Amino acid sequence: MRAAVLEAIEKLTLTNLETPQCGPGEVLIKTKACGICRTDLKCLMHGQKDLKTPRILGHEVAGTVVARGQSVNQVSVGDRVQVSPGIPCGTCNYCLRGQDNLCDSVQIIGFHVHGGFAEYLLVPSRGVKNGIIQTIPDHISYAEAALTEPLACSVNMQNSLVVSAEDSMLIIGAGPLGILNSKLARARGVKKIIVAEINERRLKNAEKFDFDYLINLDQKDLVNEIMLLTNGDGVDVAIPCCPGIEAFSQGINALGKRGRFGFFSGIIGNAALGFDFNMIHYKELSVSGAYGCSLSDNRNALGLIAENKVNVKNMITQRLSLDEIQSGLEMVRTMSETSIIVEF
Repeated sequence: MRAAVLEAIEKLTLTNLETPQCGPGEVLIKTKACGICRTDLKCLMHGQKDLKTPRILGHEVAGTVVARGQSVNQVSVGDRVQVSPGIPCGTCNYCLRGQDNLCDSVQIIGFHVHGGFAEYLLVPSRGVKNGIIQTIPDHISYAEAALTEPLACSVNMQNSLVVSAEDSMLIIGAGPLGILNSKLARARGVKKIIVAEINERRLKNAEKFDFDYLINLDQKDLVNEIMLLTNGDGVDVAIPCCPGIEAFSQGINALGKRGRFGFFSGIIGNAALGFDFNMIHYKELSVSGAYGCSLSDNRNALGLIAENKVNVKNMITQRLSLDEIQSGLEMVRTMSETSIIVEF
């Protein structure tokens, strides 16, 4: 099979490998679509704490079941499926509480085991047993289904923040996850959605999506603009969808009293935070973290796509072949596209 293998940091090789064979309890999927995200670029350029090389990257995967091992009855050959990338143990306290993304022994497709930048994906028996494979409705394309995982991460974040129709929301960053969070907020009936961005390409692209205000951070002071748009109250919810320290600070400063802050992106950089931690105390702010997504989040996300409550089709701005994956990673680096899908 054809595969893109990360041999070492900054070394991604297109090569031919033997197609995996199903052992007991395993499922072999012919990959049809796999999204490229910023985490894939991070793995290529810097590595990642869970990444073991050599590794086939890619964790936003959809495809067709072509073989199943002995005792597998969860799926059938020919099923169109999407794969949730986290493989939990299924027995720890976190898993039993439905918080399987926090499982201490979770294995992640594209990090611990081979991922979707290949013509075939072998799902380990533990993943099959714990239900990481879900079938795709016929009216949903493989490319749309591949965006289930990033939407599921957004579901996790907004569930943690208890987002409701009564809220006003600030989203910092109009990349894929910023757009997905705005779409999810709209599906939840959020009354005022404000998106802020500094990148010229993303600002232009963001104009076609459904939110109430778009702030150009190169021209406006974000916190001042938020106070103008909220009559001085600040927003109820702030979610930075980018890794900069400045966005973290802006989000905290833009919140009103009893506001809720979503710690959605890890912070890159060591500069001093531009806010007083006492604000969390004086304004009774809540800070919620969200890491990845649970199996339940993944199911909910696919349901939102299937019911057209969250339209992801208009986010796909590039469809590439596996041979073009280096170009796709460069597009992620330059932020020239919204969502990029490798199709097989």
